[in-house]
Amino acid sequence: MRESLAMCRSVRRDERPAIGLALPQTSIDELGLGDEFRALFRDEGAKPAIVSLVASARVQAVAAEMFSPPVAGNAAQLLLSAHAAEIVVHALCSERGRIALDPATDLQRMRLQLVKERMDADLAYRWGIDELARNAGLSRRSFNQKFQMAYGESAIDYLRARRLEAARDLLIHQRLSVTEAAFRVGYAHPANFATAFRRHFGYSPSRCQ
Repeated sequence: MRESLAMCRSVRRDERPAIGLALPQTSIDELGLGDEFRALFRDEGAKPAIVSLVASARVQAVAAEMFSPPVAGNAAQLLLSAHAAEIVVHALCSERGRIALDPATDLQRMRLQLVKERMDADLAYRWGIDELARNAGLSRRSFNQKFQMAYGESAIDYLRARRLEAARDLLIHQRLSVTEAAFRVGYAHPANFATAFRRHFGYSPSRCQ
């Protein structure tokens, strides 16, 4: 945001929990992120910009600790400030990568990016190539080729890696059981999850606990 704003939003019980941060530009400058922040905006006269991103498992864990700090007093304030700074870094880096595309000159790449973001937003969903290709406005074959060219791996390989990485974060930062982590990222059978995890990382998921 360009300036300090008071923001308030109720969250219904059927929605995912949300945490909002409002920081003045001077605070972002003090974090050493001023140039990164200003690079997101071309029009300096624009109104305050609001960025909405899907939180990773790490950011969710940080947000949970912000709601219930394990310490009190000055230590709690220091911890909250550190966590807020971490979330700002994640948001700036993620948003910078997302808006670097110019829809006017690269509509196809933008569609691929949106499809990738949809996968990131709901890793547990049973995504299929036909549905992903349809969302990108491409044929199945064209989608496979263009996704591979854009991101260096197939959509299925990308989705598998993201699921396993998210599961590892859940195991480490949220202390979920192997079964819970597997279900959270879309694996119906924990045994299949454990096999895929071991192949991807070289060790079993139980080592993360």
